[in-house]
Amino acid sequence: MVTIVRITGGNFRLIERLMSQVARIMTINHLDSITPDGIEAAREVLVVGA
Repeated sequence: MVTIVRITGGNFRLIERLMSQVARIMTINHLDSITPDGIEAAREVLVVGA
């Protein structure tokens, strides 16, 4: 949760975009839980934050 807030700054639209990418990555990699690495991978795809 801390990673999500840090990346998005609490911006709801960015959270929504980020979480849709996280879900996509979880499906592709057959993951059962959200991990900081998965969130960072989603951030790289969306180019959200630096």
